[in-house]
Amino acid sequence: MDKIELLAPSGSIEAMVAAVQNGADAVYLGGTRFSARAYASNFTDEELEKAVDYCHGYGVRVYITINTLIKDSEMDEALSYAEFLYRIGVDALIVQDLGLVSNLRRFLPDFELHASTQLSVHNGEGALWFTEKGIKRIVLARELSLEEIRHISMDLGVETEVFIHGALCISYSGQCLMSSILGGRSGNRGRCAQPCRLPYDLMDSEGKKAASAYLMSPKDITAIDMIGDIRAAGTSSLKIEGRMKKPEYVAETVRAFREELDGKSDPKHREELLQVFNREGFSDGWFKGRHGRDMMAFKNPKNAGLEIGTVLPDGTIKLRKPLSKGDGVRVGDEGQTVSRMYSGRETVESAGKGDTIKLDSSRRLPSGTLYKTLDKGLMDELSKSYENRYGRKLPVTARLKFAPGREAEISTEFDGRIFKASSRTVETAMKAPLSLDRITEAMKKTEGPYFISELVPDVFEDGFLPVSELNAMRRDLLEQLLAYRVSAAKRSVHERKVSGAARRVSHPSIPSKLVVAATIKQVKAALDAGALDIAVYPWYRGIQYVDLKSLEGLAGANPDVRFYLRASSILKGEFDMVLASARRLAESGSIKGVLTSNMGLVRALKGICPVIGDYKLNLFNSSSLDIFGDELSGGTVSEELNRSELKELKGKDALMCILYGRQELMHSEYCPVGAAVGGMTREKACNQACMRESYSLRDRMGEEFRVMTDWFCRSFIMNSKPKNILDSVSDLKFLGFSSFRIDLTLESHHEAFELVSAFLAERAFSTSDFNRGHYKRGVE
Repeated sequence: MDKIELLAPSGSIEAMVAAVQNGADAVYLGGTRFSARAYASNFTDEELEKAVDYCHGYGVRVYITINTLIKDSEMDEALSYAEFLYRIGVDALIVQDLGLVSNLRRFLPDFELHASTQLSVHNGEGALWFTEKGIKRIVLARELSLEEIRHISMDLGVETEVFIHGALCISYSGQCLMSSILGGRSGNRGRCAQPCRLPYDLMDSEGKKAASAYLMSPKDITAIDMIGDIRAAGTSSLKIEGRMKKPEYVAETVRAFREELDGKSDPKHREELLQVFNREGFSDGWFKGRHGRDMMAFKNPKNAGLEIGTVLPDGTIKLRKPLSKGDGVRVGDEGQTVSRMYSGRETVESAGKGDTIKLDSSRRLPSGTLYKTLDKGLMDELSKSYENRYGRKLPVTARLKFAPGREAEISTEFDGRIFKASSRTVETAMKAPLSLDRITEAMKKTEGPYFISELVPDVFEDGFLPVSELNAMRRDLLEQLLAYRVSAAKRSVHERKVSGAARRVSHPSIPSKLVVAATIKQVKAALDAGALDIAVYPWYRGIQYVDLKSLEGLAGANPDVRFYLRASSILKGEFDMVLASARRLAESGSIKGVLTSNMGLVRALKGICPVIGDYKLNLFNSSSLDIFGDELSGGTVSEELNRSELKELKGKDALMCILYGRQELMHSEYCPVGAAVGGMTREKACNQACMRESYSLRDRMGEEFRVMTDWFCRSFIMNSKPKNILDSVSDLKFLGFSSFRIDLTLESHHEAFELVSAFLAERAFSTSDFNRGHYKRGVE
């Protein structure tokens, strides 16, 4: 296969230079708008253009993130911004918003697009769906195994990008609403508050604490020891996470992976990666399959450092690894910078393995395991690696013509073009002619990214030129080469109509009132209340939940009711089974259609039955449905839109609003129940504790979030309180909506009956403890 790309994060100018100088093939960065790392330093428009030019001078590709959801009021600005990026030569955009993708395909059809990991692409059908919509590369969800990556990349021939190092989201990216719903800071808008990094108690159904830790905080991943396996999986690009990290972090991660890719494996790579940042070590993520507690940083969500020794009760330190003045150390939560170090009574600048030392007695650390959180020597070394923005040189082979009575000339070929530079006429040497070695020496000097590594004489005769002429000729040639590489990427754009044409559905076929139920009792309550459109998810774990067999029975006993199969946003190994079930139920008439956010299922069900988009599709603007064409009957609007934003949406006859329900705050391959009390690790199967009783996560404020699980061993972290805007149905109708739904998850038969009755009658129903979602608040 072609050379695999090493892709580095650049959250600042210094980090970008660090990436380029240490051997990145491509960088990804964000501007000050529409970036999923809104709190990174990011780049102004002027800085972006300079960054693109700098990278292109080195032949490094530049990808810009516009990987947030876009409001209707922002769409024109986002398209204008994309046009600016297109003009300055950005190689590709990393995108999340489906409406933006649809508009970019129309307005800038040859601008390369990469599907962000925020789009949660995790199965082959989903990857094919995006490539058929004009996406060049898929940044795969981080939850895929090597075999799943190989299938999508090699069997299906999809260009993919895989995260190989850095922080993990514990929820599928793009499927997390926890920060948004709880604090108004949306991960889909680049402002995640990282509630997963906070401590939680795991509470059982009797209110007893089953575990207490940083239960949702994963270790960072690294694939430094499995580069060969990942290369063999057929992916096109290896991506390092870290746009919020320091330039030294970028320098180290790029350097280590560059050397591994170039066949220079070294055990020091893992240790140095651990030293620059780790959370209780590294995991290998999902590359080798399912994980449990062994991928989590239960004790410490921050940088843990590297274990280097032990602080004894008398304050002396027994070292197992070197320590130097200026290093940062900690024991537990207490840390300091080493300002003075003693070996006996002697002050020392450094100490090595096996040494016994003491630190400045005025800042004595408690006894315990000593960790080095900062290695000053390593950081200084890494800083020097990008100190000179042109320290790394690219070799150029040039040809020379040099003879008395004619102009001297040097030339080089690049990209099928010949570049030439000449001097004044070469003089006849009166005394000492210029030797070829002397000319070659002058040609190897440089201040930019290139140097003439080889000078091939086409014509060479004894003669003389001032060295200043040779220098000028060299500078001219290399400046031409640089100018060409920079300008070749620039593009022009024809005048663009700035409009977001709304998708119009001639005959919308979405229900006007849809009840989504989880348990058999809830379905029966909905039927008792007179519901005619009911959707069920038949794969939750537990005997109280609806399964496929009972769904068929309910449908057969209630022929006047339109049942819908709700399918998960995430479908991996079970995809074919779910698809076959949907096909069978549709063909038998048991279901009217399918409710899902899974792109693969949307693709596979075309022509089989109607599909309604679920709210995890993140339909955020009037263009969001355009990309689906006739693949969807309609869709549920994003849970992150407020009233004024809902008002601005066009094509409301194809859009559905949720009036009541607990949102899925997280959807995860990881299960806190399985990890904390189920004993699950990569080597050990879960004891299925969730089948015996229910569990919830309790946060520091006392809020409890039910953990629901399904037969595919994934977890759903549900909101502690249901959203309830049943009293706003008249207002939403005034705004132009005609289709609504309520979601039942934990409600009893009685509660479900009362809620469905109120929903069908279009009247308010006050529950004891609820919130109003984002209807009034919204997200930034």
